[in-house]
Formats: sequence, structure tokens, C-alpha cells
Amino acid sequence: MDSEREKFRTYLEKSGVMSVFTDVLVHLYEEPSRPSDALSYVKSALGTITVEQRRLEMYKDKVTEQEKKIEALEKEVADLKIQLASSQAETEKTEEIKPEEAPPLEQ
Repeated sequence: MDSEREKFRTYLEKSGVMSVFTDVLVHLYEEPSRPSDALSYVKSALGTITVEQRRLEMYKDKVTEQEKKIEALEKEVADLKIQLASSQAETEKTEEIKPEEAPPLEQ
């Protein structure tokens, strides 16, 4: 029986449940005027935590999406710089050819 309890406790700790409950209870303890209905306070606090976590997850998703867009744009800029450098090198080679060495233009 104690083994099952220990496994369950470990499960709650790893999943973060114990941490959330502890935080809510600490906030309740630190309240200057304790609410008359502690259970409602805990339910409300847990609901608030859930909403905040969802908002945080949505924010993280948006940040990740923006980071991916930034990476794609940075890659595109790097590719364009390479193309520009290549184009400039070809232009310089063309300009280096003396007029007498240039092949005749076809008309």
C-alpha cells in the first residue's frame, strides 16, 4: 500500500500537480484577509492558473512561429547575399574584358 502511495506521489510531483497545489495553498496562507470559503478560493486560483498557462502556451506558440519566420527570412537574406556577390563578381569579370578582346556582338 505504501509503495502505491509513493508511486502516486512521485507521479504528482513529476507532473507538476504538487507544485501547483503548493503555490495555491501558499497564496491562500499569505492572504491578509482569508476568504470564508477556502475551497472556492482554491478552485478559483486553479482556474486562474489554467487560464494563465493556456495564454502562456499560446504566446509560446506565437513566439515559436515568429522565430521560424525569422529563420526563414534570415536564410533568404543569406541566399540573396550570395546571389548578389556572384552577380557582382560576374559583372566585374565582364568589365575586365577589354573591348578588343570582347567577342563581336551578334545582330
